[in-house]
Amino acid sequence: MLRAIKPLLLCLGISTSLLPAYSQCTLPAPPNPATIDSTFDSFFQQNGPGWTGADGSYSLPLPDGTNLWYWSDSFIGTVNPQTRLRSSDLFQAHNSLTIQNQTTGSFTTVGYPPSTSSYFVPATKGDWFWVGSGLVVEPSPDSYQLEIMLSQWTPKIAFAGNSLVIVDWPDYTIQSITKVALPNTSLEWGSQILQVGSDYYIYGLKDPGNDNKVPYVARTTSLSYLTEPSKWQYWNAIKNKWMTGQSNATTLSGVAAITPEYSVSQMKTTSGSTFYLMTGMNPLNPPFPLWNQVTTWYSCNPQGPWSSPTVVYTTPEAGANGCKEGTLVTYNPKAHPEFTDADGILLTYNVNANDSGDLVCANDYMPRFLRLTIPAVTTSKAP
Repeated sequence: MLRAIKPLLLCLGISTSLLPAYSQCTLPAPPNPATIDSTFDSFFQQNGPGWTGADGSYSLPLPDGTNLWYWSDSFIGTVNPQTRLRSSDLFQAHNSLTIQNQTTGSFTTVGYPPSTSSYFVPATKGDWFWVGSGLVVEPSPDSYQLEIMLSQWTPKIAFAGNSLVIVDWPDYTIQSITKVALPNTSLEWGSQILQVGSDYYIYGLKDPGNDNKVPYVARTTSLSYLTEPSKWQYWNAIKNKWMTGQSNATTLSGVAAITPEYSVSQMKTTSGSTFYLMTGMNPLNPPFPLWNQVTTWYSCNPQGPWSSPTVVYTTPEAGANGCKEGTLVTYNPKAHPEFTDADGILLTYNVNANDSGDLVCANDYMPRFLRLTIPAVTTSKAP
């Protein structure tokens, strides 16, 4: 069991265990259409040496004012700055960590040089980790760690379970990788870990291997329990209550389907009303490989019910020709509210190639960035 630690980023509120299942709020008007953030798009057209492209696209604000971006399948090396071509279409790592310094404009790949391989590696040979959501925590005064949920996959691309990694900051030493004691692998956890008061909401997914992917949520009262699902409560939207046991979990109400990674953010309106913003993509319309609708939902509660589904952006890359032989696919939008500014909330989505030969072109495999504005909304809820 992990020792109890104090989170660095505390959200305002009281324990939801003391609240009724549903809270009331005033939801804002639907979001405005998202627009391209050309500054972030240009910044992440990295030519190396180091990180030059990936998917996953998770982020955390760090204690020194810089930002950690961490990724799943990653290219680490160099790209020809004139042609934007890589030397190979084979990526080097299943996960990677990078640091963005917005003050100096620098971008650092953690562990590189010399390493170009995965930063986190499971004990089972041949398996790999993809990254999920994480938190920055403060186990003692002025001492910080990262806690990141990982998902383990086999060479047959079968989900093998979740693990929680604890990483020291700022030296990025891996302290531990602990398996989450899941009762089974029917649900994947860690798309988002969201702190609300003293509770932690762990969002997940049921993926039957087709477009009918649906979101779930559990919660726990301590970071020490993130690897102990027996200490979690699971939301049952049919009975409208939190229940013990993963078998009692149901899909979240109001979201027909969602891509494998999505985000849930606690937001605040200018009038002081707190609400929750889910950002993802509807995989049913259009179906894979033409997913293209970046979509948001609202709720007054972390568990839903979710409403106001709004397509805020249609990705132009979906179905477009790759640089050599195939077409492109877009997926897994997320919000990154720590980057909110006068231009809106920062969103990302991933661009990938349906044919691996197109991955030699760096522009065919890299994140894209958007700005989203919501009427009467200021920023994410923070101290």
